[in-house]
Amino acid sequence: MAHLIRRGSPMTRHQKHGYTNLVQRGRIHRSAYTDPDVFAVEMIRVFGGTWTYLGHESELPEPYDFKLTNLGLRPVILTRDGDGTIHGLFNRCSHRGVTVCPETSGNARRFVCSYHGWTYLSDGRLAAVPFASSCGPEFDQTELGLGRVSRIDTHRGFIFGVLAPEAPSLHDYLGPVAERIDEWVDRSPAGELVVRHRVRKIAADANWKLYVDGAADGIHPLFVHRSYLTMGAERDGEGLFLSEFASGLEESGMYSQTLPHGHQFLDQRPSLLPSKWAATRAMPGTEAAVEQLTARHGERVDEILEQTTVAGMNIFVFPNLSLVDNSIGVVQPRAVDRTEVHWHITSLADLDPVAVSLRMRIGEDFPNFGDTDDVEQWERAQRGLRDVPEVQWLRTTRGLGLDPEADDRGVSTVPITSEAPMRSYHTEWQRLMGLEPNWLGQD
Repeated sequence: MAHLIRRGSPMTRHQKHGYTNLVQRGRIHRSAYTDPDVFAVEMIRVFGGTWTYLGHESELPEPYDFKLTNLGLRPVILTRDGDGTIHGLFNRCSHRGVTVCPETSGNARRFVCSYHGWTYLSDGRLAAVPFASSCGPEFDQTELGLGRVSRIDTHRGFIFGVLAPEAPSLHDYLGPVAERIDEWVDRSPAGELVVRHRVRKIAADANWKLYVDGAADGIHPLFVHRSYLTMGAERDGEGLFLSEFASGLEESGMYSQTLPHGHQFLDQRPSLLPSKWAATRAMPGTEAAVEQLTARHGERVDEILEQTTVAGMNIFVFPNLSLVDNSIGVVQPRAVDRTEVHWHITSLADLDPVAVSLRMRIGEDFPNFGDTDDVEQWERAQRGLRDVPEVQWLRTTRGLGLDPEADDRGVSTVPITSEAPMRSYHTEWQRLMGLEPNWLGQD
């Protein structure tokens, strides 16, 4: 559908001002969600200008393991070479642009282009070119390896990549959110996560930022997930997971935080008392699993059960990493109005296999109901934004002028009814959209 553009509106001004005028105090322009030109720019400047999650080290346990991932729309082969070094290689032959790796994951020492047979090593170097003598005297094989994500770094097993040479270190980029990631990982007895289960994908005809808008939104569960809350109360009684959103929201003790660089945090743990396990709904096999774990571990069973159930933390690392309960969610934009979210239920290293199985079952509970609720709302929002050009702005004013200032680390703790986390990430998006992508055209 063609956009209706009014003279002098932000739709006509944003190209001149580098798109940064799309975010203003307490509001964001609809074109940030609906304009294909804005989408094309953010795929370069946001997913390229800042550290983006690519995968987890446990997905590449052995030398020469690989998996396919994305940096925005760029197809990337995430590899571990023979020395154990991790690389992010663009899945694009340096000769004619054909993708060189069709498999989603596996183990391979070489990647061979199906078009003309150019062969690349797991670190991206060009190893062989058929009929190389016909390429002429100016041909330099050493300069024609696969393009690569120029900077790769990790934190607690999470692999990130960035293209912008001026981007801060990963340590500085994460800042205080790293402590929240640490809390999430340290539920493991060994302090390590394992991500080796099949991915669960959801897809929505909606812009990727509609997911991010809800990452720390504490009001929407009461309305969007009402059927899940009602069903749970009728089947299992009151006081279980998410029921805290149905009553006494402002007295629950839950809170949100805005963090530097657009990161967000919502803490449900104050409402999950006396324990997270006590707030967990029974899943098929729960009773038998608890009996086995009690027989094996005796008094330690309560500690182990706490490790199987929900974390009670929603952590969002801008622009694409979501840590919710026991799962890693990866936001994958596909088009201005098409988004996938890839969910990986995690295991904990050194956790009893019975507890791991129970953790998997618990991890399937809410998504089977809540994901469809969320997708419906994202798609309704996308249709409204697309089809009503006369209303130009979305409001983000809850808490504006009421929330406390950030502390000296850039952290502001706010009620979960506030839209401060949304405004915070919009400001980071605005900053990145003003970047000049000086990493382009570097052959």
